Amino acid sequence: MAKERVTVCIPPCDPGDVVEAIGAAMAPFDYNRDAGVGDPDVETWWDYWRIDGRGIEFLVVPGHEGDPRLIRGAKALSGEPRNVPPTLCDGGPRALLDLETPRAQAAARARRAFEAWQGFASAYPPGRAFGDFRARHLADPEGYSQALEDYRAQPVIAALLDNPELEEVVGGDPIARLSDDLDGLVRHAVDDVLPSNALLTLDGRWLDVANAERRRYFSDYLMGLPADAYAVRVLYHG
Repeated sequence: MAKERVTVCIPPCDPGDVVEAIGAAMAPFDYNRDAGVGDPDVETWWDYWRIDGRGIEFLVVPGHEGDPRLIRGAKALSGEPRNVPPTLCDGGPRALLDLETPRAQAAARARRAFEAWQGFASAYPPGRAFGDFRARHLADPEGYSQALEDYRAQPVIAALLDNPELEEVVGGDPIARLSDDLDGLVRHAVDDVLPSNALLTLDGRWLDVANAERRRYFSDYLMGLPADAYAVRVLYHG
């Protein structure tokens, strides 16, 4: 069993009814529910939950920090009080959630990493991605065991390892990640910003967010929510 977060989407409602609406949306996935005849089987389940987006809270649209429609869970699952800053929230109507700023920041970081690596690597002979060396090792694990050493011995990677500030900007295995397809890199970075472990849609579908395709769907779905529909981060034990 583990504690994970699902982003629950619910139709417009009074802020005082949000907890009840989330409970109704999550009820089909309750481990302890009394399943009726003909009810569909579900793979996902939970046994308790609480509104708590700690670590993945939403940014609030500037100027709306005090809007009473914003949702901020008062307590963690442990019962300890939470103090959510005014600029953050666990959820609210989509129009009050600043979804664009973190996406724009992620895109800018991706472009900065791409440009930094391209400028740096151009001064060295072309290198090979670590995956090439790893594949050779997997094909002959006894005959070839120095994959990491050979990867790091490449002039461009050896120079990168001597430049920790640049290494922090470009991240791991930059030859594989930053050699081409800037547009794909940016989209991947943007898609990684908004998702939680799962998404519960307005029409009651629980989607585990386990791959790049699902992260893209999550991001597009959240951006396309009606302005007055709620999206709320929920911590659950399942």
